[in-house]
Amino acid sequence: MRHRKSIYIAIVALLAVSLILAAIIWHAKSRELKVVFLDVGQGDAILIEQGSNQILIDGGPSGQALMEKLGKYIPFWDREIEMVIATHPDQDHIEGLVSALQNYKVDTLMETSTQSDSQVYKKLEETIAEKNIQRIDGRAGVKIKLTNSAEMDTLSPDGKIPQSVPKETNPYSIVTKLSYGKNSFLFTGDLPSDVEAQLIQDKVDLSARVLKVGHHGSKYSSSDRFLEAVKPQDAIISVGANNRFGHPAPETMTRLQNHKLNIFRTDEMGDIAYECQNPNIQCQMVAN
Repeated sequence: MRHRKSIYIAIVALLAVSLILAAIIWHAKSRELKVVFLDVGQGDAILIEQGSNQILIDGGPSGQALMEKLGKYIPFWDREIEMVIATHPDQDHIEGLVSALQNYKVDTLMETSTQSDSQVYKKLEETIAEKNIQRIDGRAGVKIKLTNSAEMDTLSPDGKIPQSVPKETNPYSIVTKLSYGKNSFLFTGDLPSDVEAQLIQDKVDLSARVLKVGHHGSKYSSSDRFLEAVKPQDAIISVGANNRFGHPAPETMTRLQNHKLNIFRTDEMGDIAYECQNPNIQCQMVAN
C-alpha cells in the first residue's frame, strides 16, 4: 500500500513538472503581444510582453504595488526583464523600478542624462551600478526590437539635455512608439505641450491607435494639435483615484472627448490590457 502511494505521488509530481515545462515552452514561443497599462496609483508603469521577452516602461510610485503587478503578468519561472525604460526621474515613475531591478535580472536600462536630487533617483542609480546593468541613452532615433514582428522607436528627447539638474524634467521625457503590424502605441511619459508642438514641427510620425495620455491627463499635455497629429482611437490615462493634483484635468478630458476618443482610466478600470494575436489584426482590449 505504501509502495503504491509512493508511485502515485511520483506520477503526480512528474505530471506537474511536465505541465510546467510545457507551459514554459509555450510561453517562450508565443507570438502574442500584450501591452498592459498597470494600475499603480498616481504614476506610470507599462508592461509590454511577447513570449518570454518583456519591456517595462516606468515603475510607478511604489515598489510593492509594482511587484504585485509583475507577479500577476510575468510567469513565476521568468525572472528576467529584457529592458526597462525610465522615461524621466520623477518619483511617480521610478520608485517602483528600484524593486524591479532588485528582484529581476534586467538586461538593459534606457534613461536620459536628466538627473534629479531626490533620494529615490540616487537609489535607482546606485542599484543600476550595483547590478551592473547595461545602459542605453534614451534619445530620438534609438530603435528597440522586441521580436521580428514588434519594434519600438524612440521619438524624443532630441539629445539637447542640460548637464545640470533641471528644475523641470518632464520636457525630457522619453517618448516611444511601439509598432506591431497594423497596431501602434504611443507612450509619452509626462511630455508637456510645448515639446508636443516641437515634435509636430519636426514632422515626427506620431500617429498611433493607442495613446498613453501625457502627464496623467494634466492640462499642460495632450493639446488639440497633438491629438490631431496622433489621431488615436483610444486614450489611456494612468492616474490615481482622488489624487491631490486633480488629474485628469477637466480641460484635458474635454479635449479628448471633443476628438471622440475612447477614454480609459486606471483609477476607474484598474489594469488596462491589450492582446494582439496577429500583427494584421487589430489588438483587443481584454478584461483583467
